[in-house]
Amino acid sequence: MKIVIAGAGRAGSLLAEMLYKDNDVIVIDYDKSVLDNLTAKVDVGIQFGNAQDPSLLQEVVSAGCDLFISTLGDDRANIIASSCAKSFGAGSVSALVSDMVYINNPILYESILGIDYFLSPDLLTATDIASFTESPGLLVSEEYGNDRIKFYELKVWNQFKGSGKTLKEIMEVIKEKLVIGYIKSGKQVDIPTGETRINSGDILGIFGKHDSMARAVKVFAGDWDKKKRVVILGGTSISVQIIRALKDKVSVIKLFEKDKQRAEELSQILSKYKVDIVNDDPLSNRSQFIAVKDFDVFIAPTHDDERNVVAGLLAKDIGIPYIVSVIYNKQFGEIVDRFGIDYSVIPYYSVVNKVLRIVYQNTVKHLLNIRGIEIAEYEIKGSFKFLNRALKDIRFDIGCVIAGIIRDEQAIIPTGDDVIKEDDRVVIVTKADKFNEVSKLFK
Repeated sequence: MKIVIAGAGRAGSLLAEMLYKDNDVIVIDYDKSVLDNLTAKVDVGIQFGNAQDPSLLQEVVSAGCDLFISTLGDDRANIIASSCAKSFGAGSVSALVSDMVYINNPILYESILGIDYFLSPDLLTATDIASFTESPGLLVSEEYGNDRIKFYELKVWNQFKGSGKTLKEIMEVIKEKLVIGYIKSGKQVDIPTGETRINSGDILGIFGKHDSMARAVKVFAGDWDKKKRVVILGGTSISVQIIRALKDKVSVIKLFEKDKQRAEELSQILSKYKVDIVNDDPLSNRSQFIAVKDFDVFIAPTHDDERNVVAGLLAKDIGIPYIVSVIYNKQFGEIVDRFGIDYSVIPYYSVVNKVLRIVYQNTVKHLLNIRGIEIAEYEIKGSFKFLNRALKDIRFDIGCVIAGIIRDEQAIIPTGDDVIKEDDRVVIVTKADKFNEVSKLFK
């Protein structure tokens, strides 16, 4: 696929890094040093110039463009660039936006401006955080096989009774048909075997049918039935979206905003929601922190990574059990787990996963990249070399796990005795550096 990315900032560069291996990618930016840094890491084409310049866009897009993605600095620039690209013949166009008016009225703006996808990092981030807040321990939730197979990424809680036991021993106790697709223990992420040991604090990628996952959740991550008491630091756009998403799903929300004018604005914006807005900074006034020590979840979604982490550490120190931090710096995000943060979200990663689904929707369904792991769904053709062979007899030297099979619209959570048949759809899990090899095998 020929992909043009407008902007080589955080979002644009991250997209280029994820897409260049099996796509023809061109990145446009007016900062030559940024483009040079990008090409030092990945093999992409570059175009120096202003991505809002119609003549430049026409030149680049007319040479071939299946997907145009604008990741420039503001909504207006992204909308102008995407709309121009569409008029010059781009197959599909996407624009990153922050103003919710575009997200709330997508059909209207799509018809007027010709933009196929509006992508909001703030909304995607808020949605992820709201899901975690409802179900602490649940880091990611996805559905595959036309929603017949559930995928959870869970953090194993500190009261896990099977800590230190092998996966085989644990699954014998759970007695549910589940597949553990990957495990993150410390810094290491691996595709597990039956002899892999699971400990409290590990992160698991679990696949199963809907009715089987409840048991897995209670075993690995505890009971989530209680409505939570939530503290939010800072009245950012993400904070507003979190509160809207959590309407009637938590018992109490307390929002700290140190700027008086912003606190007054939030009182108007959130007047329909049950939220206690406090015009104070708990980092400067420790008594405010002490007042929320009995709350269940602390969320820090400000635009300052260090402030989010420090606030999370202070909240953990006074006894709040679950800590969530928004992180914008990718390098910082990779080490934040060491600080005791239970759930960290890098907003542009949510955008990347959305774009990956757009790119691969015709060949690979519901592609998800997470922790260096790829999860994808394929339709099996008659040329597949392992047709009708028991999974236990197949040796995938490239390293992958069959996490689910859809046959005649019925979901199968496979064991070693199951086989793959023509016209099946299979969900696979593999390490990112093996994805291209796996893709060739299953396509």
